[in-house]
Parts: sequence; structure tokens; C-alpha cells
Amino acid sequence: MNKSLQPEVAAPRRFGDVWWFSGPGLVGVVACVMAALLGCDGASSTTSDPADLVFVFQKQKDPQKIEEHAASAAKFLSGQLQIPVTRDVPLKYSMAVQALVSGKADVAYLDSLAFVLARRDGDVEILVAEVRKDSSGKARTDYDSILVVARDSPLKSIDDLVRNAADLRIAFTSEISTSGYLMAVRRLVNEGLMKAGQDPNQAFKSVAYAGGYTQALQQVLDGRSDVCAVSYYTMEGERADVYLEKAQRDRLRILARTPGVPTHLICVRRSLSTDLKQRIKSALLKMSREQPELLADVYGAKSLTQVDEQEHVAATVEALKYVGIPVEKFVK
Repeated sequence: MNKSLQPEVAAPRRFGDVWWFSGPGLVGVVACVMAALLGCDGASSTTSDPADLVFVFQKQKDPQKIEEHAASAAKFLSGQLQIPVTRDVPLKYSMAVQALVSGKADVAYLDSLAFVLARRDGDVEILVAEVRKDSSGKARTDYDSILVVARDSPLKSIDDLVRNAADLRIAFTSEISTSGYLMAVRRLVNEGLMKAGQDPNQAFKSVAYAGGYTQALQQVLDGRSDVCAVSYYTMEGERADVYLEKAQRDRLRILARTPGVPTHLICVRRSLSTDLKQRIKSALLKMSREQPELLADVYGAKSLTQVDEQEHVAATVEALKYVGIPVEKFVK
């Protein structure tokens, strides 16, 4: 089955308490949050399983490398399922979500923000989520958003940042980053620096959206920003060298941590048969056990595990309430 992932008109949305979405603003966020909290409890459409599976991988820093590693993962799954599995890495986050919602993709490897949007607009469910080891070696299905400053910065705590924010320049990873924006803003709201829905420009001297983890860290290194928001694994762990050399990291330090960022997850269309979904889950868990390097190559995870869907994305749903922005604004 050849499924084109070209953009098309979004699938029709349901109406009523769960699926209605009024548009931009906090009201839209509340509707989105309701959808995410309540999930998809309606009956799935009755369709026969596809003759082949399309597995969509959300883009990251280097789409070409993701594509190569995704191909290896798809090959493994194809051998386990005895079904052709093709992979695709769309150039936009929104296309990965749209492909899943429209039925042009069957399986997707997404971050929690993209999943919340996919669940709002279509019948999808989580099969497994990533497990990552933190700096202490603890295995977790969440990770830390961190605020990073220069090693010689006068800022010594989050309280210092809050007190001096009007004189500080902050660099967020991007406007669509969970750890590099969403969770960081949630922390700033919790600290009383910002109000829900407030533009960070109203709290800081200047705000930059660097476009990636390395670029955000580089802004602090170059003295163009006083603090930046990124994921913990850019500064700690065996893959930190992917983002900066150790000598560069040694010129920086972590100012504050915000735990609770949900790890990436793998989800499927709910309309697939229970048998096929279980086989896909079993194949993914086997890949996690027998060829963990495939996971590490794709997004840097150590393994996969089953999770409670509502619990896994709860922090993302809550954070959306704090920032006061509809979820689709993050998934571009």
C-alpha cells in the first residue's frame, strides 16, 4: 500500500466536549487539554489491517541521519512482523501528525506535544515510551528541562534569574520545543516571573529562539544570551558530545532543572486490530531488548517500556495550560 505523505486538508474533527477546539487563546488550550486528558474512548472505525505499515519518525536535528537509522529500525520490525514496514521522516512536525491522523501512516515515533495533537484530532494510542537514564543512572520515562548559564555567570539560582529577569537575555531552543520552551515557560510561571499566556518578552530584556539545542547553548557561550533553555542530555550523558565538545560544556553550568518532560513515545492508529497492535508492541519491545543501539541511534533512548498513556503525557497537558497557547502552535 503506497501512502503519500504530502500535505492535505486536515481530517474532519469531532465536536462536543472532547473534540471541540475554539482556536487560539486559553479557551482553545482548555479544549485541547480536555481532549488530551479524556483520550479517545469512542468506538474505533472497523477497517481491515493494512498489507504494509508506514512508520513515521518525527524529525530531529539531522533529518538525514534520522532517516538512515529509522530505516534500520523499520527493517527489524518488518522481519519480526512479516509485513513490509516503510519509514518516513517528514520535514515538518505537523506532517508527521497529519499522516497519522489521516491514515496515511500507521505507526509514529513522536514527542509528547505531537502526540497530544494527534490524539485530539484522531484515534491514536500509545504503545510504548522511551526509557532514558539520567545523570545519576536512574532509568526514567521523563527527563529534565534545564536552564544553562556561563560558568562565571553571577546568576547562582533560579531566584537570581527571577529577580534580574528584566536585565537578562534568554534563548529558548525554539517555539516548538517541549524541554527548550514549553517546560521552561511553565517553570517561570510557577516561579511567579510570568503569568499564564504572557509573552516572555514582557519578562526579559530580550528573547531569542535559537532553532536548536546547539544554537541555544552557543548563544550563551558567545555572550549573546545570559541563559538558555535546553534538554539535560545536551550537557550530561554519553551523547552530550553530539551538541557541544566537552571543552565548550566546561564553560557552562546548569542553573536549574525542571523534571517531568515526557520521553518520546511510539503510537499507532487505534483502528488497527488488537492483534496487530499487540504484535507491533511485542516487536518494539524485542528490538529494545535485542538491538538497543537502534533506539540510541534514532533519538538517544536506552530502551522502550509500556506506560500509562494519561500519566505519561500529563505534564505536557498541564504545561499547555500554563503557557496559554494552543498545542498546534507548537507542532509546525
